[in-house]
Amino acid sequence: MIKRSSLLLVIEILFLSFLCSETVYATEPAPCLEDTVIVIWPNPEIDPGGRPRSEVFVPISASYDSMLSSVILYFTSNLGEIEVEVLNTTTGGYDAGTIDSQLLYATVPITMGPGHYVLLFTLQSGRQYKGEFNN
Repeated sequence: MIKRSSLLLVIEILFLSFLCSETVYATEPAPCLEDTVIVIWPNPEIDPGGRPRSEVFVPISASYDSMLSSVILYFTSNLGEIEVEVLNTTTGGYDAGTIDSQLLYATVPITMGPGHYVLLFTLQSGRQYKGEFNN
């Protein structure tokens, strides 16, 4: 599990360095991109005692691209159709839709202005994943 995550991180770093035409190191963000990495976790993520249940593989990775005003999603495999809910907790704005993960990436436009966003992903199996970011 950790080896696969490390491999994906290395591939992403190489891809970003190719895009930016500058050297990119794991300890610093790509200088030409204004992305915010969004941590995605299973929902619900904790037990009633407040402790993490266990380490779980999350098949979705995401980042917010301020230049595009969009969330860029990457999938480890074709997860089928995924219901995506976007909530701006600052303004109360809400949007929902369905995306197809067949291409292994998708873009979700963020059109509700600045604020704190909560993303909820529901797979066809019923599994849910959640992420948050500030815009």
